[in-house]
Amino acid sequence: ASRGRLCAESIVHNNVGFSPSIQAMASGGNSNALATTFSCAFFMACSAGMMIVNKLVLRILPLPITVVMIQMSFTVFVLCMFPCYLHFGSVRDVYRWGCTVPWLFAGMLASSMIALSFASMGAIVVVRNVAPLVSIAIEGTVTQEKIELDKWTVLSLVASLCGVLLYVAHDIAFSMFGMGCMLLNMLLAVFERLLQRKMIAVSPIDVSKTGMMMLNNSISLLPMTLVLLVSNEVAKWQILRQLQLDGWLLLATSCVNAVAISWAGINCQAYVTATTFMTLANVNKFAVIGFGIIFLQEAKSIQAIIGCCIALGGGIMYARARTNLAQRPQAAEARGRDSREEVQPINDEHESEEFEQIISSPPKA
Repeated sequence: ASRGRLCAESIVHNNVGFSPSIQAMASGGNSNALATTFSCAFFMACSAGMMIVNKLVLRILPLPITVVMIQMSFTVFVLCMFPCYLHFGSVRDVYRWGCTVPWLFAGMLASSMIALSFASMGAIVVVRNVAPLVSIAIEGTVTQEKIELDKWTVLSLVASLCGVLLYVAHDIAFSMFGMGCMLLNMLLAVFERLLQRKMIAVSPIDVSKTGMMMLNNSISLLPMTLVLLVSNEVAKWQILRQLQLDGWLLLATSCVNAVAISWAGINCQAYVTATTFMTLANVNKFAVIGFGIIFLQEAKSIQAIIGCCIALGGGIMYARARTNLAQRPQAAEARGRDSREEVQPINDEHESEEFEQIISSPPKA
């Protein structure tokens, strides 16, 4: 009887202990999903706002490298006001990040601003939809992550490419120099995002996100200074004296947005792969293209609009395909758990019969 009571108590104890663990797992999964959703949405908002504000700033202040350096300096200034949030674990980790990411970061920002001066926002948005095709081909090699593909992922990326080609063919602001800057920006962005993903989520370094922001913006000022001198923008700085109040307000807004997008980009990379990150950066640009068509008289022919919709629709299709792929392991695990729960009562009944036989059998002499 005491043995039966102990067995019953053990079963009750295991069931009581098992239930909170399931709740904790569910709670953890929901929390992670909420954090992922927030980080992606915040980055998408910052990314769209940054392109629109930068385009408006360059229309009244045609100094792309100077504007970028002002934004970087402002970000460094803001971070220096909160030193308690800066953490650098080791010299080796700082060296790993500082020798790679900031230099690509500087090139990406400089080429993006120059491209904005010579191309429409719609063209930049649409051409960037090709980036996931490049990143998905090399992401597994750079980050050592297992990148799963299915037919819907491939079809979505091909659709984006077709939309890009259709839009570019009917872009009224097309220029070879602008296209060159856009392609350079795309390649730099691919490698910058891949290295960030590797050092944030795959092989993480002991540096806080604000520390990564500090390294990106402070170290990037070195190559940007060289580009500033080569481009001879210093000779045009007298334009700053003629800037009106609305121009200064736009510049200040771009600086605040620069701080936000610096943090949002690094934070988002901790939750999604580099390819998914770049697709998110493109999907949210319907507002950007609409703003360009309505207020800046950018390409608005039927062919260009169709190409834009195909390209961005491919981006949405890609996001959906990646979500389905991510849910497959969870569904398989759930099916396996259900099958184990179905088998468990049979085993318990069998063990109970054996226990009753042992209790009821007379002791041997």
